[in-house]
Amino acid sequence: FWATKKQILCNLLVCVSLPMAAAAQQNKIVAQPADQIVIKRGGSATEKLHLMTLPGFHVNSDKPNGEYIIPLTLKWAAEPLQAGAVGYPKPETLKVGGEMLSVFTGSFVIESQFRAPANAPAGPATITGKIHYQACNTTMCFRPATLEVHVPVLIE
Repeated sequence: FWATKKQILCNLLVCVSLPMAAAAQQNKIVAQPADQIVIKRGGSATEKLHLMTLPGFHVNSDKPNGEYIIPLTLKWAAEPLQAGAVGYPKPETLKVGGEMLSVFTGSFVIESQFRAPANAPAGPATITGKIHYQACNTTMCFRPATLEVHVPVLIE
């Protein structure tokens, strides 16, 4: 009787834990906390977002070698700043199986240009970006994921 109860509890624990473990496994890229952007109304600024893939993983670059490969993209919210050009680093070429892939590994930096509208309210704010990517290792790719980043802003 107790063995059956124990087995039921173990099975329940596994069922509850699996979705959490799967979600945790999805984050294969990490963003370093961003420096605050200090910008005058009507002015412009550049933000360098420092990212790192976890050891043993790579993410497809912004310009992958195949149509079916999901590129890394960074999209910013429309407010409180207006996002301009996003500059990605030069990718590495990595041979996986018989394919040559265009990827980012280890640490890399994405630069974003911002402009503050002339009528932007002065004071502290936050701009949110979403990094969409697909991470892989040498044997498999994981489902695409999105990492949300928050950059503190001070509009003067």
